[in-house]
Amino acid sequence: MYEVLRLRDLPFFQTVQEILSFYTCPPTCPAICCKVTDIDVDEKDRKILKKAAKGNTTMIKPSTEYESRHYKINPPCPFLEHDKCSVYHRRPTICRLFPFNICHNPEALILYPCDVGASLFDDFIDYSNCVLRQPISEKMISDFRQSHSSFTLETDRDLPIAMIGIEISDLVPFKKYLESK
Repeated sequence: MYEVLRLRDLPFFQTVQEILSFYTCPPTCPAICCKVTDIDVDEKDRKILKKAAKGNTTMIKPSTEYESRHYKINPPCPFLEHDKCSVYHRRPTICRLFPFNICHNPEALILYPCDVGASLFDDFIDYSNCVLRQPISEKMISDFRQSHSSFTLETDRDLPIAMIGIEISDLVPFKKYLESK
């Protein structure tokens, strides 16, 4: 039997952290990330949150989606206070990836159209044009930008959110592109 890797142990985690270091949430961020998606946590994240919550972890429910011990926090996140994370320095691993998130394709990550995701996407468009020489389709750009402009409205109405997939194999070259800018 093999050991189940934690999300932060996956090869792309550090690269995503380095990419995200180029971006910051604006002070007016409405914390959509904490209001729209389930928050998956592993045993280690659960223990960290238990300390942060002073033992009150009733909001962290066991999840049967994975073979190993995993848990889920349903939105909105109970650690969200006045649109700010009250456990920011102890937040779960999945939160440290946002606006990236895991998708069903193991070769890609999805990108949410929040303000940081939109800024990142603009840089990714430049990267695709300049480095990959494979422009992103105008329809995809238009759909993502339209989704970004109505992101808050869509989440309030429980409408679908247009997101894009970014190949994991593009993360390291994209990070190097950002470093060179």
